[in-house]
Amino acid sequence: QLTSEALSDTLNQYLDGACEIIQKYEGTIDKFIGDAIMSIFNAPILQPDHPERAIKCALELDAYAEAFRIARNAENIPIGVTRIGIHTGEAVIGNFGSQSRMDFTALGDTVNTAARTEGVNKYFGTRICATEETVKRCPSLEFRPVGDIVLKGKLTATGLYCPVSEDEPEALIAGYGAAYALLREKDDNPAAVDAFKALAAEFPDDPLIQFHLKRVDKGIISSRVVMDDK
Repeated sequence: QLTSEALSDTLNQYLDGACEIIQKYEGTIDKFIGDAIMSIFNAPILQPDHPERAIKCALELDAYAEAFRIARNAENIPIGVTRIGIHTGEAVIGNFGSQSRMDFTALGDTVNTAARTEGVNKYFGTRICATEETVKRCPSLEFRPVGDIVLKGKLTATGLYCPVSEDEPEALIAGYGAAYALLREKDDNPAAVDAFKALAAEFPDDPLIQFHLKRVDKGIISSRVVMDDK
């Protein structure tokens, strides 16, 4: 809906602010894919705390992107929500391409999983998702479990989590943790249904609570989610 000039100005402003945050945490900006950014940590310079850097970077990016979206929407520039996916694993890092053009990038299943993790935010209503492989390397940070997710193209489930921001109420974090524990304790647990219904009444705008409430209302009382889409 924008002119080409307005589109380029808006996109460049958005990417400029986002890249400044990534560079603050010493991430490597791999490439731009339309309005998306692919970045990597721990390469080419080793960073022992790279999973934690990625999570903290994502939280700051999220705050920036939401503020940017709200400000531009107020100017009748219809941009949507930024979604972030984080995964930790081994990848092939180096210069790839042809004799005439080379790119420094990362290749492998780790990159594909990160992309899938970003995409499923739309399904859950969340803005940041991180895999269990990242979360278990960040013991000083707090997360809410999303579920045991079988990502598109995968055969086994991946534990997905949302990092907790400073402005989330403690009652929400504790209540959700207790309800999710009931859900994961065993399939078809009626106590989990009651717990999520009570949480939804107290926190009606929380996307993860609404996601699980819709599932239990349909009789799907399990933490396992099989994705049909990316």
